[in-house]
Amino acid sequence: MTVASLLSQWRSRASDLERYAPAAAQAFREAAEQLAEALKGAEETVTLKEAAMLGGYSVDALQRMVAHGRIQNCGRKGKPRIRRAEVPLKPGHTVGALRPETCAGKFDVSAVVASVTHGSRR
Repeated sequence: MTVASLLSQWRSRASDLERYAPAAAQAFREAAEQLAEALKGAEETVTLKEAAMLGGYSVDALQRMVAHGRIQNCGRKGKPRIRRAEVPLKPGHTVGALRPETCAGKFDVSAVVASVTHGSRR
């Protein structure tokens, strides 16, 4: 199962549950929308200046990482951009509110499903 396939599965499950358990159906619809937003945010690109604020590395250090191929340049030569999900985090740097809490390749599917079906546990 892929993370992207969860969108269609949760939307389908919401349709199936609507008649018998409207609250559960609504929970699946909301979870699908949140997942869709997270996936969209993971593909968003940022400038090196924005990446520096998000990850704690300097713009110069990020430029070197792009130049050496450690980070893929999603922009163009002379005006690099990197995927928000690929912004490197400097050790000890606290993640700002601008960085999504999740990215497409790092979901714990069982935890997401459990939080939707059983409520969020903290």
